[in-house]
Amino acid sequence: MHPHVKKLLELQKVDQEISSLTRDIDALPAEEQKRKRKLEDLERALNEKKLLQQKAELDSRALDKAVRGNDDEIKRLNERLNIVRNNAEYQATLFQIEAVRKARDVTQDECLKLIESLDVHQAAVAAAQAAYDGEKKVFDEFLGEADALRKSRAGAVGEARGRRQAMTAGVPPDLLREYDGLYKTRQNLAVAPVQAAYCQGCYNKITMNDMSKLMGGSTIVRCGSCQRILHI
Repeated sequence: MHPHVKKLLELQKVDQEISSLTRDIDALPAEEQKRKRKLEDLERALNEKKLLQQKAELDSRALDKAVRGNDDEIKRLNERLNIVRNNAEYQATLFQIEAVRKARDVTQDECLKLIESLDVHQAAVAAAQAAYDGEKKVFDEFLGEADALRKSRAGAVGEARGRRQAMTAGVPPDLLREYDGLYKTRQNLAVAPVQAAYCQGCYNKITMNDMSKLMGGSTIVRCGSCQRILHI
């Protein structure tokens, strides 16, 4: 086996060890963002329901105030009946009273409907709050577990990366860059074995010429199909 390929093969074992240690850790940011978006959606829904509840409360107060204003107006007009001087003015005042009373009844009906809807809004807010609180608890637990996982593997990952750094000594930079690229794009298998004249990375047959080179061990051979670095 070519000495550089032998080194890369040893390096690949360490890289696979690091990949195994960091696989769960590397997946944490995406999972955190996913959970965070879900929590934000629940918070947004909660705030929207709170705003609807607040609007219903404010509108009901405004309508109640309008009803009381109508009552005051009716009282004032009734008092006016006692001082009018002719029948025409008396009849006009009666019409005004009737008009204000009708408006008051319509406003009061709207106010009662809003007051009745407050229970619905309150229940919706309570349900949304419970959903948010539940997800917030799950999210906080996830963050705690993620932090514990990172800390528990930090030592092993650091030690493996230290070994990796030492193992790269003596490997030509161009070859190391080629290896790194293949490792990332070839499912963590940059250096692949050959068995029965077949590359075990892509399972395509190796040419007789390349097999001869591999047997000789004096040159670096790459698979013509997947470009992985080969060894017997």
